[in-house]
Amino acid sequence: MRRVQGLLAFAAAITVMVGTDSLVVQAVENSQAKLYEFVESYCIECHLEDDPSGEREFESLDLASLDSDTQFAVQEMIDQLTLGSMPPVDASQPSVEERLDAIEVMTAELAVMRSKSNSTGGRTILRRLSRREYRNTVRDLLGIDMTMFDPTLEFPADNLAGNFDNVGDALVTSGHLLERYLGAADQCIEKALEATSPPQVQSWHFKDKFVQQAELNAAHRRAFRNRFICLYDHPLSDMPEGAYGHVAEFKDGVHADGVYEIRVLAKAMHRDSPYELKALRIDLAEPFRLGIRPGDTAINDMVHVQPIQPLLAEQNVEPGDFQWYTFNVRLDRGFAPRFTFENGIHDFRGSIGRIYRMNRNLLPPSIQGEQGIFTQRIALIDQGQVPHIRIDEVKIRGPVDYPWPSPSHQAVLGTKSFDGEHAPELIERFASRAFRRQPTDEEVRDLSGFYEQQIEAGREPIDAYKDTLKAILCSPLFLYFQTVEQDAAPSVKQSVLAERLAYMLTSTTPDERLRRLADSGRLSDRDVLIGEVRRLLSSRASEAFAADFLDSWLNLRALGSMPPDPNQFAQYYSGDLQLDMKTETRLFLQDLIRRNAPLTEWLSAKHSFINRDLAKLYQVEDEFPSDDPTSFRRFEFLDNDRGGLLGQASVLTVSANGIETSPVVRGVWLLENVLGTPPPPPPDDVPEIDPDTRGTKTIRDQLTKHRESETCYQCHRKIDPPGFALECFDAIGQTRRFYDKRRRLQVDTSGELPGGLAFDGPSEFKQHLLSRKEFFVRTFTERLITHALGRPVEATDRAEVDAIIQEVASRGYPTRELIESVVLSEMFGR
Repeated sequence: MRRVQGLLAFAAAITVMVGTDSLVVQAVENSQAKLYEFVESYCIECHLEDDPSGEREFESLDLASLDSDTQFAVQEMIDQLTLGSMPPVDASQPSVEERLDAIEVMTAELAVMRSKSNSTGGRTILRRLSRREYRNTVRDLLGIDMTMFDPTLEFPADNLAGNFDNVGDALVTSGHLLERYLGAADQCIEKALEATSPPQVQSWHFKDKFVQQAELNAAHRRAFRNRFICLYDHPLSDMPEGAYGHVAEFKDGVHADGVYEIRVLAKAMHRDSPYELKALRIDLAEPFRLGIRPGDTAINDMVHVQPIQPLLAEQNVEPGDFQWYTFNVRLDRGFAPRFTFENGIHDFRGSIGRIYRMNRNLLPPSIQGEQGIFTQRIALIDQGQVPHIRIDEVKIRGPVDYPWPSPSHQAVLGTKSFDGEHAPELIERFASRAFRRQPTDEEVRDLSGFYEQQIEAGREPIDAYKDTLKAILCSPLFLYFQTVEQDAAPSVKQSVLAERLAYMLTSTTPDERLRRLADSGRLSDRDVLIGEVRRLLSSRASEAFAADFLDSWLNLRALGSMPPDPNQFAQYYSGDLQLDMKTETRLFLQDLIRRNAPLTEWLSAKHSFINRDLAKLYQVEDEFPSDDPTSFRRFEFLDNDRGGLLGQASVLTVSANGIETSPVVRGVWLLENVLGTPPPPPPDDVPEIDPDTRGTKTIRDQLTKHRESETCYQCHRKIDPPGFALECFDAIGQTRRFYDKRRRLQVDTSGELPGGLAFDGPSEFKQHLLSRKEFFVRTFTERLITHALGRPVEATDRAEVDAIIQEVASRGYPTRELIESVVLSEMFGR
């Protein structure tokens, strides 16, 4: 009886999802009847309540229950049926059709159970700031430059839910995190009020005494008497030697935050090197690019990778005579410039042995007989022709053009210095911005009382004020988003709307204009709200929306989590392609929004936005001048396989494993992120399909063998074809025709989708996706809603999602208007 009730409950849940059409209900009931018969016929006899085989009994299984044990049991039934392990060989066996029907119905039921158990009732729940939202919020709240400052470095990683880092259920708050909040608040406030007066401009001049890292010191003493800084490796080399050139005498770094003028006397050496490119692993056809990355002197390791080291600036360096190159870069107090060869040698250490193996005859006779890496390194640097950038002098001056009061002083004090008489007003003003709403009288009294208590305890007024600001940054009113109840006051609903809109489109706190509109009660006006959406989307602040949304929707956050093999894909590192790949996809989305172009251009476009390094990856570098290697521009591809989403290296890399591609992995990625129809997870006992390193079988051959099992075939017939369409791209998105260097195994990009739609290659596959564009639009919309609300889209949201999509369907799904439709929806304001 309980089993029958569970099946009826499942039928009711399915009805909620698909509607009340009598034919649909009848189909669900028929499926449930078959499942009931299946369990009775093939499972119950061995899994009775009083003698369960394998410690698993199904007689009392309540399929209407949402508890984890029930879900585990259903998943186990699916796995055992898929593997063919159950029923046992000595028991009655179902037909293939019966087995497949049972797997399909159980998989659907499990999806409903999981959806209902994670349901929020269609409401946005209480959630805290994610790490990225915290960083952005304190940046704008305190006016701090975050280029070299990250107070969240010691925060635990945010749990992800469906690749999203802002889902309330997943954002747990632990005791460890609370401790980190205390430390971060202290760091932020102290940094904001670090300067008490404008810093004095200072100058430094360094020449000679340029000590290199330990591995290079002996060679540089012999060759140059430490006269030069020499850069060999690119900064992302695995074991860098000469990747980060620093001034050892500048051991404390700059004395104040600000912009510094850095002048470097440098030249490019040995761009005409005679050694084989296989030995050097550098593109000598490219101008040498001198970069500046910050180095934290407190870490006391300036020659290796540091946690925070963005590229601050770069210039092409010419061969011939030394020339002066001038950079204006921002540095934080305690940081020093580190000079980099941005497109330098990949693995200089390894190149030493390679040169001696491959090009010994090209070396001066006096060093041809050297043995061992130590003496060979000295010999090559002293007498060889190894490509590098050589720096003769360094001049530093600054900070230049220092604004006073600084942005952080204006944000926290409003004036040049602290005035204790105005502390209550300053505290209320800061709390209003931190809480993203006007604080109540009681909250203001409590905060002012805390300030007075600190004064009474002997703290100086400025220190008491700092302590109060730190307390505000540790308050749940700052750390957590507001929620709105149905009977909430209009002012509360307005502030929640402003907060939600700001964090959706800028990933940070509402700006002054948005707050004013909310405080005046005007933000709920439809025209005003649309105007704010368009204003924010057209601002620089919306770059964060493109970055954060794409990280979640397309899982670009995982790019680099499985690093490409450095030997096979050196270009990925020497060109710093990870950042370029993300930039390409972000610029594509920003362009769709700017032009209000159809969302379907993700699938149909023949263009993208690339720079020279990506152009080299895509084999169109002749269209991009080498003297401007970093600028991105729109480019129309003649190759129909490129362009749009599926031709972009970001998605082709994130859907690979860093070594080889898999149609299964890419197929699953496409089903999840493009079509929104994720397959069920495979049983735990199914082994992974590893690439055939001997090169005797293609991945298609291996998958054909794998799909001989009828139960495996049912999923793989949906998964594999989309993956096969992209097999002409390798693990970092380069075009290929063969799997192996010996050109024995040719890539086959043909396939057939369920329903009989055949294709050959990405171009034809994209046409089939366009014929099913409604699936893509729905997937994009649901991911956008999750990003906006901080909760997954549920079955009960279906009608509202339909309404959002229908609003823009007749106009071809214009991207900006789709975003506006989400913001104007009832669910966004709920």
